Amino acid sequence: MSGHSAVVTGASKGIGRGIAIALARDGWDVVVNFSTNEGAAKETAEAVVDAGARALLVGGDVTDPETSTRLAAAASELGPLGAWVNNAGVSVLAPIVETPVQDMERMLAVNYMGTFHGVQAAARTMIAAGTPGRIVNVASEAAVLTFRYLGAYAASKFAVVGLTQAAALELGQHGISVNAVGPGTTETDMVFAERSSEVSITGDEADSVRASYLANIPLGRFCTPEDTGALVAWLVSPAAGYVTGQIICNNGGSVLH
Repeated sequence: MSGHSAVVTGASKGIGRGIAIALARDGWDVVVNFSTNEGAAKETAEAVVDAGARALLVGGDVTDPETSTRLAAAASELGPLGAWVNNAGVSVLAPIVETPVQDMERMLAVNYMGTFHGVQAAARTMIAAGTPGRIVNVASEAAVLTFRYLGAYAASKFAVVGLTQAAALELGQHGISVNAVGPGTTETDMVFAERSSEVSITGDEADSVRASYLANIPLGRFCTPEDTGALVAWLVSPAAGYVTGQIICNNGGSVLH
């Protein structure tokens, strides 16, 4: 949207990069957030510029509320904040009884509290400016139906959906829509790490594990960052102006919701 800015957390690569590029192609100037990989984040920023938009890099861990404050300030430098995408996330694949407490706490800190901080910062900025806006939270298909060994991760994403629904109810009066997306299996670094863990747990070959996931997708392919980017771009477009409080799964039909 020309003249308006968008924030994308965890945008250094993978799904976050796909979202940032899709928004840039639709005319949004983008604040590219990263936690540790500044080099990859610079590549995302370059792709945003190549798409015809402006980009600002802001490093910081989303578990720290100050990071969201700085992201909102950076967005204001680019123009009125119109969209905020809470994408940053982490996962650990393990049986529930073997999931270390620190791993569960980290997933809640990043996946849920990071989203919570982002929702607060986005809403406060939009309300103070008196302008409507869009908030999109990246959840997972595992936020509506969990999978074996992903119970702890799924719990953090189920919480994101609850937050999305509650925020939609409260923020609608300000012209702010709040939705979630539920990507299916996307072959990012995070998913490759999950697959490696599943191989260790089950003793199955990596190719066999991959094939079993693919066989459960009616459309016959894995999700891509571009798929999620396109869905998020639609949710922040005028075409989705009457959509709020929803989770839309883009997963090729692997989980029906």
